[in-house]
Amino acid sequence: MTEPSHTNLEQQDGGKVRPSGFSLVKSFGCAFEGIARTSHERNFRIESAVGVLAVVLGFALGISPTEWLAVIICIALVLALECVNDAIEAVVDMVSPEWHPLAKKAKDAVAGAALIASLASLAVGIVVFLPRLLALLGL
Repeated sequence: MTEPSHTNLEQQDGGKVRPSGFSLVKSFGCAFEGIARTSHERNFRIESAVGVLAVVLGFALGISPTEWLAVIICIALVLALECVNDAIEAVVDMVSPEWHPLAKKAKDAVAGAALIASLASLAVGIVVFLPRLLALLGL
């Protein structure tokens, strides 16, 4: 049996492997490392730029606290799902390096989840920003 290579596992007496006790700081460090690794993906960068644009528009157009809540939740949901998408794709690539219909199904499903969140966020953006932008343009 090969030894696990994951850093948060430690060997006990008798050869059993158990999770080691990560400190809260170490756990947050791992989480930020995951975000940093995903932040290099094209879609994450595009979605982050759109999120920044939404925040700038929110300040410029003076959206309400309720609208801010919707915008913040949408940004967080889309970026979180992009991290999940990246993680699942990595695991699928690891366990199925050759093309397989179930690997495709898993990758397509998680990409679909990210797309659904993005489309819902677009709808929220239209509801929140479009009336203000049209009013600003005198339309």
